Amino acid sequence: MNRPFTLYLDETGNRHPDKRPDAGREGRDWFAFGGIMVRGEDNDEARGLVDGFAERWRLRGPAHLTDMRAEKGHFAWLERRTQEERDAFWTDWKGVLVGAPVIGLACVIDRPRYLARGYLAKHGNDRWLLCRSAFDITVERAPKIAKREDRKLHVVFEADPSFNKTVVGYFDNLKENGLAFDKANSGKYEPMPKEEFASILGRIQYKPKAFPLLQLADSYVYAMARAGYDKKFDLYRHVRDRARIADFAFPGEGAKLGVKYYCFD
Repeated sequence: MNRPFTLYLDETGNRHPDKRPDAGREGRDWFAFGGIMVRGEDNDEARGLVDGFAERWRLRGPAHLTDMRAEKGHFAWLERRTQEERDAFWTDWKGVLVGAPVIGLACVIDRPRYLARGYLAKHGNDRWLLCRSAFDITVERAPKIAKREDRKLHVVFEADPSFNKTVVGYFDNLKENGLAFDKANSGKYEPMPKEEFASILGRIQYKPKAFPLLQLADSYVYAMARAGYDKKFDLYRHVRDRARIADFAFPGEGAKLGVKYYCFD
């Protein structure tokens, strides 16, 4: 068996289906779980690109896209730079994203349409947080990719003390029981059989936001989520054009292996 893949996961948006939307997200109110898959032999190269970026720009905190775009927190200094310097900064980061030997993968859920379809009323107190649906779909597609190359799959996600046990529980449940989605509705996606989860999924662990490959995952999951509403979003178009998104890395197999846009139609 080849060296394993690792799926580095981050989330973006509000994971609670009944939480009032942020006024600043009008028209693009999502929750997404996703990030990047990295082959074991490519891990050091991808990590080195992030470390090199941090050294060139003398960063004092992780490359967190929300802060970078807002020019807040550790990136408040960007606001004081010339436009030429700001352009150079973003050109450099885009170069890191497209240069990293990774595969972007995610599940993006439109929260208003999720509610409009009646899922909240249907499931009541037994409803899943949006994060479980997004996690299960993403972590179901990733081992299909790993299987194609005869690899196992490990998962690393961004640590959140209030949520770590929950995510580990999602993973353990998938590994033991497989998907819990309605078979009639999910059949067209050719879901992975329960037995294959146990053989392909390896371990799960959490790491801090500053971990280099989670910094890549942060930008990738945001870009994939934003693309559900804006196909012209520049970061997405850069990684798409270099086939760094699963749909384009495996053309023609997006329904089974690509980014899942849930409740978008």
